[in-house]
Amino acid sequence: MTLDPTSSTEEWSENATLRGRVAELERQLRECRYREAALSASARVLQSIVDTVPYAIYWKDTDLVYRGCNQHFATDLGLAATSAIIGKSDADLPWRPEEVEGFRTIDRRVIANNTPEHDVDETTIHADGTQEWFETHKIPLHDQDGDVVGVLGTYANITERRRAEAAIQQASIQQEIIAAQQAALRELSTPLIPILDGVVAMPLIGAIDSARAQQIMESLLEGIGAQRASIAILDITGVRVVDTQVANALIRTAQAAQLLGARVILTGITPEVAQTLVQLGIDLSNVTTRSTLQSGIAFALARRG
Repeated sequence: MTLDPTSSTEEWSENATLRGRVAELERQLRECRYREAALSASARVLQSIVDTVPYAIYWKDTDLVYRGCNQHFATDLGLAATSAIIGKSDADLPWRPEEVEGFRTIDRRVIANNTPEHDVDETTIHADGTQEWFETHKIPLHDQDGDVVGVLGTYANITERRRAEAAIQQASIQQEIIAAQQAALRELSTPLIPILDGVVAMPLIGAIDSARAQQIMESLLEGIGAQRASIAILDITGVRVVDTQVANALIRTAQAAQLLGARVILTGITPEVAQTLVQLGIDLSNVTTRSTLQSGIAFALARRG
């Protein structure tokens, strides 16, 4: 058999071309594998980075399907791995229907307006009834041409901060209630009773400290002005302890009343209190004193004719 030199040359050329194409395909395949390995390594590095961020991070496409998240986000949902979230929507995750609708409303708005939304308050209620608060930031994601291709979200759990703020607010409300109650008690503990035209009486009961002494003076002076009283009776029958502070407070109150043109009658002075006032050296020369409230009222009636 005689070989055709021309045919052999053509076959050799075709084989050479084929070998060249195979070599090129092998080279391209190696490049693809290299790029795939590089991309895989880069993805692992990126995932490692977002997993170390102390906030939950997730991103969705324009259909609001999750395309990625960090481990913090998966842990918040009670899931062991981020792979359990990828490819799912909010409706597929353990959210309540009203929560899902709230999330999707904000996501759609961010995508449609191509505008980020920051400091968004979102809440969730767990099966056991406990509530958590989140401060969320959502921004639109763009491709290389600038078109919106999804939304990126990140949030911080601010439950403890909200609870602390609520506790502070509750404490403030309680303080206001206590202050109002104390004011009411002070008012009740310093009642001003009109006896007759121009005469008022204030029976005092219990201990008198500096705060209550100031309240006594203010209430008496306001009553004298409002009633246009010329005589004010201070009855200390119910005051068990009269010391220097109490005595001085009574004297200052009497002096202030005199500046308004009213005369003060101090009643309810028992022998023990009288002895104490003498021992303390309290000067009552400008104050009319009587042993009982009845005798003080009788004196006032006599003065008024």
